Amino acid sequence: MTYRNAEALTKNTVLQTEQILVPIIKIADNYRWLVQQMEKQPDSLALLTRKIVENTPDVIGSAIAFEPNYFTEKGYYFAPYSYREGDSIKTIQLGNENYDYFVMDWYQTPMSIKKAHWSEPYYDSGGGNALMTTYSLPVFIDSCGVKKIMAILTMDLALDWFTQSVSSLKILETGYASVISRNGTFITHPNKKLIMNHTIFSYAEEINNPELTEIGYSMQREKTGFVSSTLNGVERMMYFTRLPSSDWTLAVIFPKSEIYLPLRSISIILIIVIVTGLILLTFIITKIVTKQLHPLGRFALTARDIAKGNFKALLPDIHTEDEMKELHDAFGYMQHNLDHYITSLTETTSAKEKIESELRIAREIQMSMIPKTFPPFPSRKEIEQYATLIPAKEVGGDLYDYFINEDKLYFIIGDVSGKGIPASLLMAVTRSLFRSVSLHFNDVADIMSGLNNTLAENNESNMFVTLFLGILDLRTGMLAYCNAGHNPPIIIQDETTYFPVIPNLPLGLYEGFTYTGEKYALKKNSTLFLYTDGLTEAENIQKNLYSDQRLLSFVSKLSFSSPQQLIDNVMNDIKQHVIDAEQSDDLTMLAITFKGIQEKYDKMITLINEIEQISLLQQFIEEIGNDLGLENSLVMKLNLALEEAVSNVILYAYPKIPGKKIIVSVSLKGNDLIFTVTDSGVPFDPTLTDNPDLNLSAEERPIGGLGIFLIKQIMNEVTYSRIHDINVFTMKKKIDN
Repeated sequence: MTYRNAEALTKNTVLQTEQILVPIIKIADNYRWLVQQMEKQPDSLALLTRKIVENTPDVIGSAIAFEPNYFTEKGYYFAPYSYREGDSIKTIQLGNENYDYFVMDWYQTPMSIKKAHWSEPYYDSGGGNALMTTYSLPVFIDSCGVKKIMAILTMDLALDWFTQSVSSLKILETGYASVISRNGTFITHPNKKLIMNHTIFSYAEEINNPELTEIGYSMQREKTGFVSSTLNGVERMMYFTRLPSSDWTLAVIFPKSEIYLPLRSISIILIIVIVTGLILLTFIITKIVTKQLHPLGRFALTARDIAKGNFKALLPDIHTEDEMKELHDAFGYMQHNLDHYITSLTETTSAKEKIESELRIAREIQMSMIPKTFPPFPSRKEIEQYATLIPAKEVGGDLYDYFINEDKLYFIIGDVSGKGIPASLLMAVTRSLFRSVSLHFNDVADIMSGLNNTLAENNESNMFVTLFLGILDLRTGMLAYCNAGHNPPIIIQDETTYFPVIPNLPLGLYEGFTYTGEKYALKKNSTLFLYTDGLTEAENIQKNLYSDQRLLSFVSKLSFSSPQQLIDNVMNDIKQHVIDAEQSDDLTMLAITFKGIQEKYDKMITLINEIEQISLLQQFIEEIGNDLGLENSLVMKLNLALEEAVSNVILYAYPKIPGKKIIVSVSLKGNDLIFTVTDSGVPFDPTLTDNPDLNLSAEERPIGGLGIFLIKQIMNEVTYSRIHDINVFTMKKKIDN
């Protein structure tokens, strides 16, 4: 009869306890879905923990503890935690250097086993400041088809109610109940010195009771048992059973001698316990069902409402007037000084030295006409190129040049007949003509004809220029080219071979000659290697030429990672051939690697309407500058324009409504850098704002308008639209290559 009494009391207490624990488990599972939906809204999670505590009376604290640096802007720790303090609910940030929750049992265990877990009882000094147990539930997120844990959702239960419930159990005259954790720690016991300070095993060792140690192991192995043991000199019976939700064990202990007390007393006690348990169970179930189910429906609708939301770079004309004017001035200066020094060359040694000095200056001027900055177009990822020009004398007749216009790379390499100053002058003229004529014709044959006719006119010296001209469409890889008596380039792709060319006549020999252009589709990562005859005709001391065959053989076997490495390796091979022989001709090389069509560039940042967010915007613009290789001056201007646009939204789009989103996105289309600022604030078209009258003094001028005026001055195009209650402010800036 006593066994049944102990079993009934134990199961009744287990049932009461489960009525507290099971709803907590179900509620936590419901809130886990809400946390997953609010992953992009970290600032709203603290409110969620507060609602959990507020609507769940049995929960004294709740936290959502995220993995380290999960939200970069929130730092290493991010775990909003709400807990009861008296009649109020407080919310704090749980993690810090003094409270590293990543090592806590309630965090580590569910993270390791990847499922829900009731922690061992503990005294939490970092949050709830109470003796409690924590139900920890992993929150998963789908990452590329793989479920990963992003946070641990916890609900804290104080153990006061549990201790009181267990302490109220009475078995016979002196029987009592005790609860032991899965590790054997005493959670409740009449001897309060044992609670949280001893395990059943340490206590058995202290009183030298091997039987009690074996009982402890039985509790860990078996869910239910009825055993006997001598405790404190009294033979006692013990019935234990496990709590399903937490793996704790509830044990009822009573003296064996009290088994034979009057059955009537036992029956009365049993009836009272059962009736009390049923009443308490009914009350608890009614209270929990009433309080928990009602808010759950409302919160489900609210969660769906919170989870809703909508989220949303032409080449400028290249004007060469300034450069052409500088070229004209430099040309005139060079012509005047060279004529003066050559005329006086035979007069005196001093004059000779002056001429040599001026020739060095002339070389610097000539070389300054040749582009030497590499990479020349850092924002164009479709191509990579490198070039070098080594004149045989102070000045020479070799040339190369290139520029980009309307997504097309225009380039030339040439060799003027003769050496020295006459060749260098014709080289300068040819380079200038290339830039000017190319802007008026689209066809390579027409450009070459224009160059030829201009150079052939009044060409009394009968000098000529061999030239290779190419126009590479960076959008398709199609190369249009025309050769005017120049060495054929080498194409390096699947195989290395000389480029197929129609020779045509060199420039300047015959006015009106009809040139024939050709086309060739470059493959991705193919390299075009262009050079002048100073390379293949480089002589060693024995007068042996470097030769076309050696060049092709060397390049075919060469492995290189960049155009510069290709040219450097060829240059080293030439040096090994000529050794100490004097250079007899100008040597020029140009290598162009087509990397393929440029991939689309997109980038976005989400801000909130707080003025402190401007620093994040500045970092965002600097990252774009680094990605696209923009000049520092341009980055500063973009920063200024974007700061004005976003500041207007922060200050005026959401009157007195904090926490609203502002999305800034950027894309590169050709050479158009397009910035878009979107917000869901009050409608406002800044493009309608009149430009301020800058002739008025600051006191006379009306307030406002300077910001949008500044944006218009910096950007090439500014537009506004209102789409589905969203303000869309678009700014376009054309960037040079």
